Amino acid sequence: MVKYKKKVVTPGEKIGVIEEYMPGSNTYEDDGNVISSAVGTLDIDAQNRKIGVKAEKRAVIPEVGDVIEGVITMMKEDVAQVKIIDIKGKKPLTGDFSGSLHVSQAAKSYTTSIYDVANLNDRILAKITTSWMPYQLSTADDDLGVIYGVCIRCGDELVLKGGRPFCKRDNLYEKKKLSGLNVFKGEK
Repeated sequence: MVKYKKKVVTPGEKIGVIEEYMPGSNTYEDDGNVISSAVGTLDIDAQNRKIGVKAEKRAVIPEVGDVIEGVITMMKEDVAQVKIIDIKGKKPLTGDFSGSLHVSQAAKSYTTSIYDVANLNDRILAKITTSWMPYQLSTADDDLGVIYGVCIRCGDELVLKGGRPFCKRDNLYEKKKLSGLNVFKGEK
């Protein structure tokens, strides 16, 4: 009998191809590849041509409907890239995850530019709407949107003045789709 060393795999790791194995427990298929969705040991069932992962502990990954906290890392006119840093109500994440916020999903009303909703380095609450990376995000609900921001000119922390984000240093108001749960200092 041949003994194999147990191979440890992590979420997002390619562990096989669909032509050889069917996805088993704690895996999913992506573009013909079998991908691990858990931290654990590789579990190959050669007889049934199935590959899976025996989870050491359940990986914490974003799922459809989860509300995440993230930081905007890159922006274009119609989309913002978001680094996901936390999933509300769940244990800490077990990897690096990113999301994409399209202008059509940023607010309930029509919005022409993502810059009217948020800016670079803003901290946002958003809902996951897809099960693949980069996760598609939405901030349209009232309790979702920017919860913390910095001035686009000087980088100072914004405060609320008259219910709007304001930079004291530059005497500048900024456009943002604020979360009903924002943590800005100042008046509401």
